[in-house]
Amino acid sequence: MNQSTKIFPIIFCLLGTPFLSADEPAEIDTNRFQQASERTFKAFDPQTEQTWDKPFFFMQLADPQYGMFTGNKGLDKEKVLVDQAVEHINRLQPRFVIVCGDLTNATPDQARYEAQVSQYQQDFSKIDPEIPLVCVCGNHDIGNRPTAESIARYNQHFGDDYFSFWVGGVFNVVLNSSLLKDPSGAPERLQQQQSWLGQQLQHPRVKEAKHIFVFLHHPLFLEQEDEPDQYFNIPLVRRTPLLAQLKAANVRAIFAGHYHRNAYGQAGEMEMITTGPVGRPLGKDPSGLRIVRVQETQIQHAYHSLETVPDAVAIP
Repeated sequence: MNQSTKIFPIIFCLLGTPFLSADEPAEIDTNRFQQASERTFKAFDPQTEQTWDKPFFFMQLADPQYGMFTGNKGLDKEKVLVDQAVEHINRLQPRFVIVCGDLTNATPDQARYEAQVSQYQQDFSKIDPEIPLVCVCGNHDIGNRPTAESIARYNQHFGDDYFSFWVGGVFNVVLNSSLLKDPSGAPERLQQQQSWLGQQLQHPRVKEAKHIFVFLHHPLFLEQEDEPDQYFNIPLVRRTPLLAQLKAANVRAIFAGHYHRNAYGQAGEMEMITTGPVGRPLGKDPSGLRIVRVQETQIQHAYHSLETVPDAVAIP
């Protein structure tokens, strides 16, 4: 059994402050979706969060993709699934939640894009405001061939498309993987991201992080780091040097979505963890989410269907 399927123990959880029910419309807090700014995430203090304090857990979701079930004709199925996920998030109280791309099914140039963004923000606004919500851009959010214009449209709604932040002594990097998949529409943006990433990973303080995590939408690979190019991974021409760079920086794990099912692989000691959808599945894995426990020297993670999310998470 690999780490992507580990089951960890459950303990009793105290009930917290009540939150909005699934039937109550939430008021959209637009500031919540603009925390990714100036290449950092402003909900976390960059100074205090650089120091390891104690183990914690976070929750990773991927591909809510509002509109996918119906070909952009309706949003009801995605809304029901996201409401279930939000109830679990509010009960479990993770250190943060991160959604790894394809927030909408429509792309910025399609008519229903704004309505899907609005529904996404309304539903995710039901998360306890004390729990930071990190959004990652996917290919549907900025297009399969992103341009400066499509990225700018995403920025208006969700802030920066790549950035970094510290949480409890762990350094986290969010990348725009659509630029890695097909940079032809904005080659200068990929160059800027790569230059920025190099600076981030070479920072002396980052070298002292307990762990380094990378979050993006497309998996760099599904199972083997040298597997052939295909729709669901990053082309080898850009994958191979990036993997070498991440290995050299001692990145602990990469978290992705896009595949609409789970996959797992390793590149040396580095884990490539692909998480199934909270929205519409494309394989045997049901709609769900991943819980990641972070300890000082190791991590443990497990994917749960929305019907089998534990009542609480044990943190030693």
